Amino acid sequence: MTLNDILNEQRIYAMINDVPILRESEVHLFEELIGLYRPTSVLEVGTAIGYSALLMAPLLYEEEGHITSIELDDVRYEMAKYYINQSDYADKITLLKGDASQVLTELTGEYDLVFLDGPKGQYLKQLELILPHVKEGGVILADNVLFRGYVRGDKEPPKRFKTIVKRLQEYLTYVENKELFNTTIYPMGDGMSVSVWKGHNK
Repeated sequence: MTLNDILNEQRIYAMINDVPILRESEVHLFEELIGLYRPTSVLEVGTAIGYSALLMAPLLYEEEGHITSIELDDVRYEMAKYYINQSDYADKITLLKGDASQVLTELTGEYDLVFLDGPKGQYLKQLELILPHVKEGGVILADNVLFRGYVRGDKEPPKRFKTIVKRLQEYLTYVENKELFNTTIYPMGDGMSVSVWKGHNK
């Protein structure tokens, strides 16, 4: 199977099984960003079925480039493993199964790109665990940061979304601290933030 065949199959699977993956409107931006930053070491929180990992894998800088991706859900983890093993990039992607908030406390190594795409209300807590492992000038991408238009703007979120919206607002306030990051928010899809980390001595 070619990579395009696998990605198409994943899109169909995601649609049928209601698995959240990058929207079509975000894929071009996502690939452009990965192509621009050309990371060698990527940490992804929220593998789902491995769609974004397989989008990133061909764009890594140098042959030794590697992606480490964390997924909690059993079924999604197994599907990600299945799709990744069908591809030519299985040796570039390490899947870790477990709750990211726990897995991240045991993190080793350094990363030059992080992709947050797990539970939206956990972004800030997870970023605080990850930052000691981010290289200076490293990039943090976070998906769905505008969450249905509730996070920025005048739309009042329904009660069930209030906590998520509040936590995403706190996340954006944190990454928009100009002493720590240079952050751009792209409104495509459900919003993606791109934050360049200025380093540990700031």
